[in-house]
Amino acid sequence: MKLILVVDTVQFYRDVFRSRLLEALLANPQNSIVVCCSFNLEATTREFQHERLRIVPLVRKKPGKIASLIFSLARDVWTVEHPDSSFTQKRLIEALGNKNRSVAVRLNIARLVRKLGITSQGLIRWMERFGTDEVFGRLIEEEKPDAVVFANMIPSDLECIKEARRRHIPLILAVASWDNPTSKGPLTVIPDFTLVWSTEMRQEMAECHQVPADRMAIVGVIYFENYFSPERLETREAFCARLGLPVGAKIIQFATGDSAIIRCNQPFLRLLQKIIAEQPFEHPCHLLVRVSPKDIFDLYKEFEGLPHTTIQYPLGEGSAYGRHTWVPLAEEDYERASTLKNTDVLLTSGSSIILDAACFDLPVVNLAYDCGLDLPPWLSVKRFFRYVHAQPVEQENATWMVHNDDELRAALAECVNHPEMRREERRSLLVRAVTHTDGKTCERWVNAVTDYLAAGASRR
Repeated sequence: MKLILVVDTVQFYRDVFRSRLLEALLANPQNSIVVCCSFNLEATTREFQHERLRIVPLVRKKPGKIASLIFSLARDVWTVEHPDSSFTQKRLIEALGNKNRSVAVRLNIARLVRKLGITSQGLIRWMERFGTDEVFGRLIEEEKPDAVVFANMIPSDLECIKEARRRHIPLILAVASWDNPTSKGPLTVIPDFTLVWSTEMRQEMAECHQVPADRMAIVGVIYFENYFSPERLETREAFCARLGLPVGAKIIQFATGDSAIIRCNQPFLRLLQKIIAEQPFEHPCHLLVRVSPKDIFDLYKEFEGLPHTTIQYPLGEGSAYGRHTWVPLAEEDYERASTLKNTDVLLTSGSSIILDAACFDLPVVNLAYDCGLDLPPWLSVKRFFRYVHAQPVEQENATWMVHNDDELRAALAECVNHPEMRREERRSLLVRAVTHTDGKTCERWVNAVTDYLAAGASRR
């Protein structure tokens, strides 16, 4: 089996190079892999070396005007077809914030187009005919792959995926994040086979992208594998010693979000620092602030050195703020997993880290208000909890959803004093949104792809 992996996102980079995936793929001496990568070639080559692994630069190419126009219409039609998707919710609320009345006009046109029997999938199939990628075409001719695997569900400048489709190479989509099926809108290329995290994601791919059940495999979450081998992670004593944390204190982690879209990170931090400083719980507590790689690090300098407070920055190169150029260091996944393992309570505003926490059976407090800020609906943190991809969290009642300071204090007290509360609810969420918790996702990933190709690689 020969695969070309198109790696152009941080998530897929992490899944390919910071896991056992390449090792599992190359365990079969008949397999060979070509990684077509948009990241620094020299640094990427140092990640993993093998005689049957080739890493080549990914040359981005934007679609032509005709393809762009067709896809623009496909987005509008998809919005009409899926009015309850996170993509539609986000699009409409952003239009409200930008006072963009053209969206309403575009959607009315899309409704008319839909009545004529034209679907978003039909438009995407038509769009696949336009444009070429000569560089990727030569790579295909040279390597003759059995399949091309990609993870970016909205590759606006990746004509290579279309080039593979035109050459009748099977396309495999490896969904990279919990919100992708419902928040990214229509696919630019319809895959032949899809690897999904969970039963929840399989249902979303079927509803939002009409992927048949027999064209999907539930494999789990690759970067969660470390979570299910906690004995390999840092001990409490070593973790606390390294960060200078009191070993006997309960660690309350505040996971920040992208400050470009979450305006209340700093107000919440000031409030939490005040609460922790008062030490109102049955156990002494310490606040650990885990800054998102999409955040602005300088915004947290003022909090360094405060009593009962530690600021932890992600280990990586570059910055993800405003663009996706941040690449995690090799130690980052271990650091992230060790931090979760040694956390006692997690606080966040609508982040997927809720699922990470469930893997460690951590009580989670969702900060579902703006901490004193008077924000319009399109900027309020409340919008994240209305998105459809986040609904399983609330439906399973797996977290504490707080809407004011008093509720926050009460929820923190419950979580610190009674961490066993909502344990079954957390388990239900884990089964629904993660499904596999045995640490064998890479093996399932490889087996699913191998079985699909061995069965003849049927096409959509």
